[in-house]
Amino acid sequence: MSEQYPRAALFGTEERTLFSPIRGREYHLSVALPDSYKTSTQAYPVIYVLDGDYNFGVAAGLTRFSNWFRKVPELIIVGIGYDMETSDEFAALRDLDFDIPGVPGASSESVSHLFLDALTQEMIPFINANYRTIPSDRCLQGYSSGGFFVLYALFRQPDAFQRYISGSAILKSTYDYWIHHDAQLAARNGSNPIQLYLSVGELEEDDIPNFRRFVTFLEQGNYPGLTVSSEIYAGEGHGAEGIALTYLHGIAMVYPQVER
Repeated sequence: MSEQYPRAALFGTEERTLFSPIRGREYHLSVALPDSYKTSTQAYPVIYVLDGDYNFGVAAGLTRFSNWFRKVPELIIVGIGYDMETSDEFAALRDLDFDIPGVPGASSESVSHLFLDALTQEMIPFINANYRTIPSDRCLQGYSSGGFFVLYALFRQPDAFQRYISGSAILKSTYDYWIHHDAQLAARNGSNPIQLYLSVGELEEDDIPNFRRFVTFLEQGNYPGLTVSSEIYAGEGHGAEGIALTYLHGIAMVYPQVER
């Protein structure tokens, strides 16, 4: 990064830092506020976006366009990031937070359980204390490794969020884990509805069979209050287009359309 120029910022956003005693490290929380936030007294749903260093800008831009053109309600967007200097550092940090012990290929040093606790016990209360949020309306969104962490949160603490968006969650290696770790999801109170959106690219051929099996597993599993929607993106692989499509289609599916 050049030493001459300040870091670019996105319109309508704030940068906050939070040290997590649970996780033992600092997180950078990028916050995008709705257009009406400064001129209203209302509270807003919150969507927590994983891999915030890369995906927060996508979410902030696409949400505003979705408010205007797709009648998605206004949201507070919180990107969870590390403020790292290199992509290698980013990859190593997310592996520690997102990998699930017991899943093939996961880091033996992964601490996904601590990251989930830091998210639910520290980050969410921090956001609720500092912004006008609707505590009963939270969404968690992630893609790739972030996508299977979204599923990890759903299966381990299903009522922590009311909406979940999981893209390209590498189901070729994670499917067997989910079918053996569904006790919390099966035991929850069905009076509290959950919306889950799943996506994968058509060209992710190794994942497609287990993606279909996973959707069927969830739909036939009698999980109280769970509504599942899913898409396979024609002509898309595991990459940038999938990230944008997952977010754009996901928020349109899990949030009710509002009248203008």
